[in-house]
Amino acid sequence: MLRIGTWKPAVSPIPPAGAPADVVVCGWHDSGPPPCATGVKIIYTLDGPVPEFPGLRVGRPVARGAEEIAELLLQGADVVLTAPGGCPAAPVVAAGIWHYGWTRDDAGPLAGATVAGLALAAQPGPCSAEIRRDGRSSLDGGVSAAAIRARLADRFSGGRYRTPEVTVPLESVRLSQEAPSRIGIALHAEAAS
Repeated sequence: MLRIGTWKPAVSPIPPAGAPADVVVCGWHDSGPPPCATGVKIIYTLDGPVPEFPGLRVGRPVARGAEEIAELLLQGADVVLTAPGGCPAAPVVAAGIWHYGWTRDDAGPLAGATVAGLALAAQPGPCSAEIRRDGRSSLDGGVSAAAIRARLADRFSGGRYRTPEVTVPLESVRLSQEAPSRIGIALHAEAAS
């Protein structure tokens, strides 16, 4: 399982596209014999001087996009610095590549992580998501499925969201209210390209 959380100030109901949201990624392997392999990573949007991260390996250079973020995570960086204004889903997609070993052949999981990343980035304050190996996910926070759908619709130009890794049609996104503060996110099979 892969759990991803954000922290950012709650400055507006819907952050503008590209607004920085720092991400903490915690991954643990949920299969295989003990002991479980774990990892905690920080993906930090650099919009000023680099803060001190005592005792942590900071990846260089500043990453632009999911594949560069994932490469630094795979090289063992504890902290990955990213440029502001990038794809808001990139940290979540990169975390899936790092944790699950996804490649461009894994269009379904990459598409699911893209939608989860967009939903996570659209939240006004701190929240978290769990991403499964198959790309299905859930978002925890004080939001409704209808609010997530509206926020996603704002990010899908012409009904599609394109990244270098995958293109996701908005019509394929399925949201379900699993609990008052938990939204399930899934896609129709064969929905991504």
